[in-house]
Amino acid sequence: MRKGTLMLLLVLLTLSAFPAQAGYNELNVNTGGKGAVVYTKSTGKIKAGILYNGYVSSLSLDDENGLYSCWLTRDMTVWVDQDKAHDGWPESYWEMSAEEENSYPCQMYMAQVIQADAPVYTSPSHSHLSATHAKGTLLRVCGEFGDDYFVEGWHGDGFIPKSAVEYYAPLQRSRQYDATYGLPTENRRVYTSGGSLAISGSATGYCDSDPWVVKGGEEVQVLKYLDGWAQLAKGGFIETRFLEENGDHTIRYATVKSSELLDRLNVRYQADKDSRVTVKLCAGARVQVPCHTDTWASVYITGEEGGAVFSGSAMMEYLVFDGEEDVKSGCTRVRLTKDIQGNDAMAPTEYRQGWKGRVLEKGTEMTVVGVESNNSTDTPWGDRFVCMLEDGRLAVIWNGEGILEPVEKFGIHAKANTHVRMREKAGTDSDALRTLSSGARVEVLLRGELWTMVQYKDQVGYVMSRYLNFP
Repeated sequence: MRKGTLMLLLVLLTLSAFPAQAGYNELNVNTGGKGAVVYTKSTGKIKAGILYNGYVSSLSLDDENGLYSCWLTRDMTVWVDQDKAHDGWPESYWEMSAEEENSYPCQMYMAQVIQADAPVYTSPSHSHLSATHAKGTLLRVCGEFGDDYFVEGWHGDGFIPKSAVEYYAPLQRSRQYDATYGLPTENRRVYTSGGSLAISGSATGYCDSDPWVVKGGEEVQVLKYLDGWAQLAKGGFIETRFLEENGDHTIRYATVKSSELLDRLNVRYQADKDSRVTVKLCAGARVQVPCHTDTWASVYITGEEGGAVFSGSAMMEYLVFDGEEDVKSGCTRVRLTKDIQGNDAMAPTEYRQGWKGRVLEKGTEMTVVGVESNNSTDTPWGDRFVCMLEDGRLAVIWNGEGILEPVEKFGIHAKANTHVRMREKAGTDSDALRTLSSGARVEVLLRGELWTMVQYKDQVGYVMSRYLNFP
């Protein structure tokens, strides 16, 4: 779920329903009626809907007009009176056994989708379609908002028309956030063509939720079988071919494309252009796409042998699926100019100078497929390049001291957009080799988000990327 993990929810369930915790207040709905009324604004004048008894979430730390804000989806925030939402709980709630807890009403329940391609929206206004669900899919109903139910699942929360679902099974308070919800499951082994498998947020494949991952050989609990898909107890959906030993285990990939070879694709935390960027990928980088909408794709990035992991949402227009068309690669082949170390305990997939763990030796070759920015121009570690190693692992290389050098060139040039210093290393404290005049033309050797390695005449050095105009 976008707004909280299972761990947070389980922690909330074990805490007293009344005191404020560090950083948030808790919402654990238990009323003498149908549930907690929530409002569109803190004025409490316009009713948005009802959250059923048994619903658990977190609230803002400070109240406004006596109400606390509660984030349901990225497009829907409601306001609730915490005292009224908790008015049925005794102060000794945190000492209850599961049996005692279950003696209080839980009006949440499991529903089954009865309509093909049932839509799920991020708000009751239906302004944004975030997923469609296959007939037979199970969802947890948590409240009602006009003609919609508010439903939760491990891969996104939202609003579904009441006409699209029917009652399936009750929920107990002690099981409403359990992985199996108290329903029977079947254990199955996952088979893949290699590496981890990102699973879909919907059995239709139409979803913009965050990717979830299982590994080949791992056992999963199947909650329900659908048409060619299995709904998993821990969340998400997997094609049944990955559960059959002799089935087709080919993982679906897409390749990043760009009109300009040096452009980078923003992978965002959520399917929203205003959402923060987690990593920027080069043209030619390959990603798993477990599901997508017309506009956004859920992407998962790692090596076939594991290593660093990135996930998020990317615009569909910049992805080409296997077999559709050839894409020219903007990934740069590089090698190490010095030994570089990892941190086995704290950062097993990252490498930089000065750490005391495993070593990547001088001369090791790899391919830059993306970059993470440090968001600071004065860091001694420069850009963090996302690199595919020869052994199939994805690693993050901190390019302090300019330890990466290209072993191939694209022959692409950029122009300085102002007078700017070209430095020996990637850092403002590094010696300046020369000052480039505005309009000076340099060959791009390795583009970073903070610093770009360039060649000007017979000199190689670094220029701050923001002072270069790339083609």
